[in-house]
Amino acid sequence: MERDILHLAIPAFPIAVARVGDPALRGRPVAIAPGNSDRALLQCVSAEARAEGVCEGMPVYRARRCCPPLLLRLPDPATAARAFRSILEIAAHYSPLGEPALPGRLYLDLTGSTRLLGPGRDAAARLERELSARLGLSSALGVAGNKLISCIAAGTLGHPGVCDVERGGEASFIAPLPVAALPGVGAARQALLLEELGLRRIGDLADLAVSQLRLAFGPFAPLLHQRARGIDPSPVQRPQRRAEISEEAILSRAENDDDILLAEVGRLAESCAFQLRRLGRGAGSLVLTLFYEDGVSEEHRAPFPAPESRDRALLAAAEALFDRGCQRRVRIKGMRLLCRRLAGENRQLPLFTEEEADPRLDALQDALDTLRRRHGMDVVRHAAAHPPSVDF
Repeated sequence: MERDILHLAIPAFPIAVARVGDPALRGRPVAIAPGNSDRALLQCVSAEARAEGVCEGMPVYRARRCCPPLLLRLPDPATAARAFRSILEIAAHYSPLGEPALPGRLYLDLTGSTRLLGPGRDAAARLERELSARLGLSSALGVAGNKLISCIAAGTLGHPGVCDVERGGEASFIAPLPVAALPGVGAARQALLLEELGLRRIGDLADLAVSQLRLAFGPFAPLLHQRARGIDPSPVQRPQRRAEISEEAILSRAENDDDILLAEVGRLAESCAFQLRRLGRGAGSLVLTLFYEDGVSEEHRAPFPAPESRDRALLAAAEALFDRGCQRRVRIKGMRLLCRRLAGENRQLPLFTEEEADPRLDALQDALDTLRRRHGMDVVRHAAAHPPSVDF
């Protein structure tokens, strides 16, 4: 049975959302950059700015040299998230089988909806009109027999609209496109293809045997050859809900004082631990994400030998992650602590150490939880979660 897979793409999604709220930004070069520093790195760039030589990852001062009329806007993840939720709600009326990709991108499997909505290209055109009318967002949509080709088809459109690829013609459709259009072909592989092997078009890759590609690309060769022939058997999958607990802090101003930052880490660890105990769960691993003033973010992970939910354990693990990960000489503007691989507290644990076996520690933890339930988290905190006092 032939599939109808739709890929919806809204280019420069954060900027598209910002333009809905501020129509004066339309048609003008716009970029998203955190903070007010000239060395902040651009996170998103509009087509108008890209035409002037501006690109993601470029420092603000260099972008202004390339494009003096460039307009900068701060990231607004909350508004972008609300907009994407609205897109998902509208798309759910076309197919219950949807897979969000990057922000502003979505796969829909329309195979089972053809009787109700007609051919995939008709449903895509209707969805494009509805998004424009209800949300004010312009989108490019690709329709094909698999996810790979629908994604590439949406990317070939330089304007809002629908690109429908004939079933069975996937290989001929992508053959004349540059190799950079293939997902997974990054800058390093693209340089290898273009400079050393002389392979500029996807069709050039498809003409080679897997054994020939393996000499240059190793274990990636079979997948690269499959993609070059327009083959993608992967299904559209609903997002899997993972049991996680997280706490996030945005500092009033960017900081590089370790004492202040560690106090914030301690507050996040205490809040996560409190939530875990209320749910009767323990965390199998901890993830600390640091958000720097220049737009860079770093993620650091650590597993627990057994599911853990006590303040002392999470505090120690979070502080160790911070000490290990905070190596850049750039101020930090925010951080996130994430507890993953949650499990019930009643699962069998390894042998206890003397500290873990002390019932007084459990009684103390219960007393702290009782106070926090009645009066809030700030009623009592560990010393590590208190910022240092300032002497004048």
